[in-house]
Amino acid sequence: MVCVEAIKYLYEFLDKEIDKSQYPIIKEHLDNCFECRQRYEFEKGVRSLVKAFCLNTTAPAYLHSKIIEGLGSVDAEISENKDIQAISEQKVTRAVFSPRFYAVAASILLLIAGGVFYYANYYNYNNDFISIVDNAVKNHVVAVNDNLVFNEKTSVVSNVNKYFGNNINNTLRNSSPLLNAEQIRIVGGVPVKLCGTSSPCVVFDKGGNKLSLQIIRNSSFPIRNLERVKLGPKEFYIGNRRGFNSVVWEEDGSTYCLTSDINKNEILRFAATLTSR
Repeated sequence: MVCVEAIKYLYEFLDKEIDKSQYPIIKEHLDNCFECRQRYEFEKGVRSLVKAFCLNTTAPAYLHSKIIEGLGSVDAEISENKDIQAISEQKVTRAVFSPRFYAVAASILLLIAGGVFYYANYYNYNNDFISIVDNAVKNHVVAVNDNLVFNEKTSVVSNVNKYFGNNINNTLRNSSPLLNAEQIRIVGGVPVKLCGTSSPCVVFDKGGNKLSLQIIRNSSFPIRNLERVKLGPKEFYIGNRRGFNSVVWEEDGSTYCLTSDINKNEILRFAATLTSR
């Protein structure tokens, strides 16, 4: 489960109104995701504060008796109601100007201010990672649709490896990538195509399924807002946009993104073969 889905069902989870089959899934996500757990604790704290200071009030027994006794006389009822109103106004006035009222009001204002700050930051990060994963999917679609195949014996593969550096292991050197893009360069007499304006898009053919590898240029990309999966010592982060899965990982200061329409487990296994350790 990703963060967006967990937040969607958070209030039902707090109210214990969520479907029983979904409860352990959301609980596991909250236990493993720092941002979502922080949101959950915040909402739980707000509810606790409301319960602590919003007490149920019932009419005293003597007041109920007086109302019943006064039903036979309109004048007596009007007079009694005036007395009750005067007493109530005095109680309200005392309550409004009491230190406890000011303390509750100040606490609520602080919670609202903190909530606004939290939501603003959370949704900005949310939009950032959705936008970057969405761009990776767009680049992937462009690369796959162009469908330009290069032979592994040409100089293209070595030049792609130069670009990505030594972080990617020999799997890339031994593959036959499909390269595509909006700009074309000539390297050693062979056309090298680049996808997008900032990163080459190397496309792999895995049993007829296409997977594209790109580098994410945004250094402030909130990678940990994505679903986290650990394979051995390596951590991967998974996003999904428009039916495509994207696996993101960090290595030696670079952030890599592998995108495909194959299922999550298969793309994770393929990503693990590209890492240097």
